[in-house]
Amino acid sequence: MVVIGFLRTVFVLAAVLPSLLVGLVLLALWRDRRRAANVMFGIWTRIGPRIAGIRLVVRHAERIDASRPAVFLFNHQSSADILILCMLLRRDFTGVAKQELRRHLVFGPAMALAGAVFIDRSDRPKAIEALRPAADVVRGGLSIGIAPEGTRSTGAALGPFKKGAFRLALAARVPIVPIVVHDSYRVMPRGSLLTRPAVVHVDVLEPVPTHDWTLDSLDARIAEIRQQYLAALGKGAPALSAAR
Repeated sequence: MVVIGFLRTVFVLAAVLPSLLVGLVLLALWRDRRRAANVMFGIWTRIGPRIAGIRLVVRHAERIDASRPAVFLFNHQSSADILILCMLLRRDFTGVAKQELRRHLVFGPAMALAGAVFIDRSDRPKAIEALRPAADVVRGGLSIGIAPEGTRSTGAALGPFKKGAFRLALAARVPIVPIVVHDSYRVMPRGSLLTRPAVVHVDVLEPVPTHDWTLDSLDARIAEIRQQYLAALGKGAPALSAAR
């Protein structure tokens, strides 16, 4: 079983390579980073989940496309969350990732093609400064996916929320869409290097408008959204769902 899990993990990562290659070729032909990235995501989200054995069961998936552009929040339980987020958003989005991923042999070039914002989590002022251009990206019609916890949690536990994602939504004046992932830790929990097949349940909560937000009310707004996550996680996996 360990050997199978290891091979599955290797092939999921390897599946990024042909997707990236196609994306780079199309970028050279089209000179359009967004179209090329969309094709790259489309290929990987067809190949990757089949290799990994991941199936998503999503409640209120229609809220994703109805709310763009937006800041999509997701609770971070697993290394598989990058693939899961791509499966959910599919097109016209980029992400915010830790600086270390820029040097990843597989994900680094792919995320660079997608225009990801890399931040240094050890340097708060630099991290905040790195997010400023992202507001212009969102105003231009591109959505952003970001984990407000800033790092993976242990199991289904929900960590404290950092302010960066919320400052970004406030600056861009776009809605926040909370995505609650119930059980992606079953695919690849924190500390594990092996991918395991699993059904992952997801709740897409009501979009939260930010047009009336202020910096003074930001802490209260963050607390409200985090409470929504706690409530959704407390209810367990979606009872009425649609496969995606």
